[in-house]
Amino acid sequence: MDLIIFDAGSTSTKVVVSTLTSSLNKKNLLLKAHIPAGMELTTQAIEWRIHDRKGVPVRQLQGQEQVVQLDQGDYQVQLSIGQFTATKLLTVKADTRTKSYFKANIGRLVITANHLADWSITNVSYPDISFNFKASQQVDTWVPNGFYEITLTQSGVKRRQVVNVLAGEINVLNMDIPLVEVNLIAVENKQPLFRPVEWLVFRLERGERHYVGSYHQHSQGITIPVGYYEVVATHASRVRSRQFWVKENTSNRVVLAMD
Repeated sequence: MDLIIFDAGSTSTKVVVSTLTSSLNKKNLLLKAHIPAGMELTTQAIEWRIHDRKGVPVRQLQGQEQVVQLDQGDYQVQLSIGQFTATKLLTVKADTRTKSYFKANIGRLVITANHLADWSITNVSYPDISFNFKASQQVDTWVPNGFYEITLTQSGVKRRQVVNVLAGEINVLNMDIPLVEVNLIAVENKQPLFRPVEWLVFRLERGERHYVGSYHQHSQGITIPVGYYEVVATHASRVRSRQFWVKENTSNRVVLAMD
């Protein structure tokens, strides 16, 4: 609607166009995420993805509440917060605001270890909710509430624990595996070799051989969990191997003669 203003002190007429309906009111889709009271999430942590009925991406948004204008039609809307996802199919009309509320029963899961580790985390009730983290000392993520089995793997050693993640709470867990320093030393004529050596380290457990890592110094320090191991050293065409125990509170020196 146009608002016309006449200036009495002038022969000209000034016309001012005023939009009485704000752009906000024209937007026809309202999205809102309901999260547990007291949970503090950044705007970037709450993501929306809107696709049309053919699966073509239409919008990607961030924040707890969004109001947008879309063409009339059917859409798939997905809310993602950390490892939590929820999807709805919505029909949007051109001249009517569609309101959709997503309930996110989430908790914050924080796990720490005493060393870099690989993590596998699976929801006990819904195995399709599963995710992994590689070479990390800490996991800090949002997840749907429920029981989770957490598997930590360090140098072939696994440790498992189940935790109940409660909605609206920060769930903290420490998972440590005792680690020990081991020195791998290559000698020739009972003297340090001082030339590159390829070390291959394996963990021996229950009749199986698990690869731990490879190293290339003539004297190599490594950190591994307690247990039974095999090391294979190669220099030029000479190959030597040895099996050994790694124990806590002991001097773990593995010497291989490359003569």
